[in-house]
This record gives sequence, C-alpha cells and structure tokens, in this order.
Amino acid sequence: MPTPRTSPEPNPGILQSLITLLPASHLDQHALETWICDVYLPGMLQTDTVQIVTAWRAASPGCGRRWIVLSEVQDLGMVGFGDGKHVGGGGLHAMLRTSDVFSGGVAVDEYVDIESRVLERVEVYGEEIQGGTADDVTTIIYAAMQPAPGGEGDLDAWYRDEHNEQMSKEPGYKRTTRYKPLFQTRNSGKGKPEGLDFVAFHQFGEGNKVGSEVEPLDPMTEWTKRCMAGCEKIDAAVYRKVKTLRGWMENIH
Repeated sequence: MPTPRTSPEPNPGILQSLITLLPASHLDQHALETWICDVYLPGMLQTDTVQIVTAWRAASPGCGRRWIVLSEVQDLGMVGFGDGKHVGGGGLHAMLRTSDVFSGGVAVDEYVDIESRVLERVEVYGEEIQGGTADDVTTIIYAAMQPAPGGEGDLDAWYRDEHNEQMSKEPGYKRTTRYKPLFQTRNSGKGKPEGLDFVAFHQFGEGNKVGSEVEPLDPMTEWTKRCMAGCEKIDAAVYRKVKTLRGWMENIH
C-alpha cells in the first residue's frame, strides 16, 4: 500500500521591521507615521505572505528605534528573503519603494532607515490564540539578547524554566513569544543589521503596569543576574500598539 503524501508542517514566524528617520531627512514623525500606517502596512499585506501586520511606537520618546512593524506569517516557507524566491504573489521583493509621502518620487531609502529581520518562532508561553496577535494586546516589551559563546543553553533554560513564569505574574500579561533569526538586512548604506540571536515579545493588555522604560522584574533572581551578566548585548524597549491590519488569508483560518 503506498504511503500517503503529507504536507510539511507550516513554519510560523514574523517579519520584524525597525523603522527610523534618517538624521538628514526632511520628514517629521507625523509624516513617518502616515507612511507606515497608510502605505507600509497595506503593502505588507499585498505581498500575499503576511496575515496580520501591526505598527508599534516606542513608549519612550528617547528610544532610538521609534517604530517597529511586526508582520505575522503562518509559514515562513512562503517568504522570499535573501536569494530565495517568493512562493506565489509579488513577495517582499515587489514592495513599492516610493510614495506620495516622499516628494519628487524619491525612494523611501533616502528618508528612512529600515532594518528587516525574518524570525522563526521557537516558543509560545501563555494563552496561544488562533490568528496571531490578539486584539486586546496593547503593549509589548521587546527583548533581544546576545549570549556569550557557550551561554545559549543556559539562557534558553532561563526563559523556559523561570523568566516566562515570572513575567506571567505581571498585571495585564497575555503571553510571551520567542523567536530566532533566520535572515536580516538593512537598506543600502545605513550600516550593518544589528539583530541578536534571542528575541522575545512579552504581550500585555488592559490593566498592565508597564511603563515607558523596561524595568527588571522584582525580585531579580540570581539566575536572572547571571544571564544578564553573561550577555554580550541586550536590546530592550517598550512599545504601544498604533494600528493593526489583517489580510484575507487570516480570516479563513
């Protein structure tokens, strides 16, 4: 009897875009928000790859990464990145680089620094919902960490065996989703991408007590102190949700 053919399991993840005005740009933050919400978000959905896309603004005015866009993908195998080809549709390579927001038909790269990352999901802690980010999530803590060589196992165990549970006791907590990077790039001439190997998004809803800056949990355990001291770099910030769009493919699941 022939072996039944089975489809490969989907490989869920996100596309993370960190968007910042260039110092020499003549645009202001209002124009940047208009472009992100009215042009960039719909453009991501039109790639036929993304199911849900959300724009988040840093809670702290002093944060160097004022905007991040998180585009949720049910199967990263459909995404064309690097030298890979997109499966169906126009794909990320086909996104428009110009907009009426930018005068004279100048490409977005002349005004905006965009660092793009493809992240594969490795863990969900808390209530896992159908369809990606819940509508009731209003705030996220973005935490990226780069352990010293050899410290990867301890950092992963810290998340799984202690930190996630401790975070879940905070008011308004919904869930934590962790990722690992598959690919990253930065628009030409703006420096190298700076993504780290351990990426977590802690999601919170109404009633949360998350301030504008990331604060250590109380109590700060000995394991936490060891992991923090053992990291070569930590990038963390608080973001508030500005706008979410959902694609037609998300509505059929």
